[in-house]
Amino acid sequence: MTELNCPYCNFDEYDVIAKNDFGVVLPEPHTLSKGHAVIVPLRHVGSFFEITDKERKSLMSLLEQARNELNLRYQPTGFHIGFNDGQVFGEATEHVHIHIIPRYENQTLALDTRWGFKS
Repeated sequence: MTELNCPYCNFDEYDVIAKNDFGVVLPEPHTLSKGHAVIVPLRHVGSFFEITDKERKSLMSLLEQARNELNLRYQPTGFHIGFNDGQVFGEATEHVHIHIIPRYENQTLALDTRWGFKS
């Protein structure tokens, strides 16, 4: 099931970093660091707690694939991984997504309003 106005349901195949039967890795349009990406279920679902076991395992597999790909492309020092669940911080989409944010030595990560911080 897809939603017409959902950016995570209506992605361009050209942007896909990795994909499997239940999810996709996409570049985050509002990056917090070089290589910032999101892991998204293909089914439009609003909560991590509403996804199926197959979807959850698929997203975790994609998270690992994203980490491997981002390590190859950008050689970060580490990663910040997280997601919001529920109507918090004025989230623009109701489609659950997991952020994987590469971290680099001597780079401060400035979290923004998506994470409950004032910009």
